[in-house]
This record gives sequence, structure tokens and C-alpha cells, in this order.
Amino acid sequence: MENENKTIEPEKDAVLAKLERMLASMPENSRQPILNLINKRKVELGLLKSELPHAGYKLKKAHEKRKPISKERKDSLQKIAMTVGTVKETERVIPSDIDIKNESLKKDRKIIEEVDSYKY
Repeated sequence: MENENKTIEPEKDAVLAKLERMLASMPENSRQPILNLINKRKVELGLLKSELPHAGYKLKKAHEKRKPISKERKDSLQKIAMTVGTVKETERVIPSDIDIKNESLKKDRKIIEEVDSYKY
């Protein structure tokens, strides 16, 4: 009857028991590789879940298709593209924009002075 009341514990694997005995006799700083082996064995037995990602292919997300550009938008973009970089010419000349002087340019004045100096 006593056996029925006790919870039945699964028998430990021989390799797992051996690793745990080795772990008890080792110093603190060298225990990590043995702990890794114990965890690996527990994963193999199904007692512990693995922290590693599942082996296999990752599914790629499907790329969304671009929405087609409407005809109105194409036309408006075409009009904008045609006007970019063009300079509108003014048809009429505004007299206030023109600076008029009765004097000749400096270069022309020097040439005239040199010619006049040879005459005398």
C-alpha cells in the first residue's frame, strides 16, 4: 500500500546520473561544460525543452504587390516632369528692366583712348 501512495518517479538515465555525480565532485569554476552536457541529455530524454531554434526552413513573407498607378496620376506627373527645368520667356520687354547709359563700356573707352593717343 505504501507503494501506491508514493508518487512514482521515473528512473534516472545512467548517463544522466553519472554526469550529476561528476558535477558534485568538480570545483565551481569547471562545472559549466558538465551542466551543458546534463541539459543536453535532458533534452534528448524529453525532460527539458531545448532553447535552440528548430532546425528547418524559415518561411519567407510574401511581398505585397504594388498598387497600380492611376492614369490621372500618371498624367499629372508627366505634366510636372515636362515643366521641370524649363524657363518661361517673357514676350514683352519692360523698359524699366533695361539699364541704359550714354557712356560706352570701359573696354571700349580704353581702346578709343589708345587710338586717339596715336593720332597726335
